[in-house]
Amino acid sequence: ISPGSMPPHSTTLEEEGCAIIAFKLVKDGKFQEAGITDILVNQKHGGTRNLKDNLSDLRAQVAANNSGIRLLHSLVNENGLENVEAYMHF
Repeated sequence: ISPGSMPPHSTTLEEEGCAIIAFKLVKDGKFQEAGITDILVNQKHGGTRNLKDNLSDLRAQVAANNSGIRLLHSLVNENGLENVEAYMHF
């Protein structure tokens, strides 16, 4: 194991880390910890080196997305969809 996100002798994407083609991380409002853990741990070239940090990072990303959704809804409620869309294309 070498430090950093990509080992220097990697020749394929698989060797650099986990490549997830498609996985629904949140289903029916629930973080799918068991499913993502299985993906992160069971990799061809070895699993994650720090599952706890990976899960924390993913939870933080989900929280940031949820915060963005709430803020966008608030913006639309305050200014109207037409105005918000107009600025999105600005």
